[in-house]
This record gives sequence, structure tokens and C-alpha cells, in this order.
Amino acid sequence: MRRVAPDLAALPAPWTIIGSGALMILGLPLDDCPDLDVLTTAGGAERLELLWQAWRERGYTPEPEAAFRSRFSRYSAPEGAIEVMGDLQLRTGAGWTPVEIRVTERRRFAGVDLPLPTAAEQLRILREFGRPKDLAKAARLEAWLAAG
Repeated sequence: MRRVAPDLAALPAPWTIIGSGALMILGLPLDDCPDLDVLTTAGGAERLELLWQAWRERGYTPEPEAAFRSRFSRYSAPEGAIEVMGDLQLRTGAGWTPVEIRVTERRRFAGVDLPLPTAAEQLRILREFGRPKDLAKAARLEAWLAAG
């Protein structure tokens, strides 16, 4: 995080960590985190494309029939894989709807303060995403929260 955090902190657009990385930063014990998911605006994603162009995985694209769309890019940063989603949208019964992060908090990780959704907000997002892997994480997060 120490190499990418200054670029993220300097973004003129809002951004947050979501997914497994955010859950692990909260303290949820997970076996792995294959990549760090960064949610931002399309402008923020474009800025990171310029800053991280040397790390960009150009041949990687999300599945075209996926339930998500965004200004997407994937990077092989020195610390590990990073996926950036600008203006992320979720396909729902009502069509494409923006994914909104309503409540965030800052947590310290690897010496860096990072914005991420609160545990309750992450639970809402995982349920909204609705994929089997997201629902499994939601159940795990809910059990972890109930255990205190």
C-alpha cells in the first residue's frame, strides 16, 4: 500500500476500498485477498490509468455478461493485484444502477489511513451484489459481527 497510497490520496475524486481487502482491513478473518478493489469515479479511474500505466494488465477485461460495468482497469502493482472501478454500476431488475457507498470510515492498514465502507455498509453492498461469493462473504461478516 505504501507505493499506491500517495496516488490514491492525491486523487481529486472520492475513492474507497471495497471487497475482500476492505473486509480484511476491518478485521474479518478471510483466507485470501486475490486483489485490492478500488472504487472511484470515472475521472478517478482515468487518473489512476495514467499514474499506474506501467503496472496495467492490458489483456485483462471483465466478463462482458457480468452483472457489473465500470471504467475498469487491473494492475500488477509491486504489492499485488489492484482492480479499479470507476462509476461502478450493478445490473438489477430495474436496469443499470450506480453502486453507492453511503457510509465510510477510515482504517489504518500498513501504515496508511484508508477509506472503506463500514461493516454494516459492506454487508448491504455484498447482499446487493448478490453473487454466491458475495452472499457467502455477507453471511461470514454477519456471523463475525454477531460474535462481537
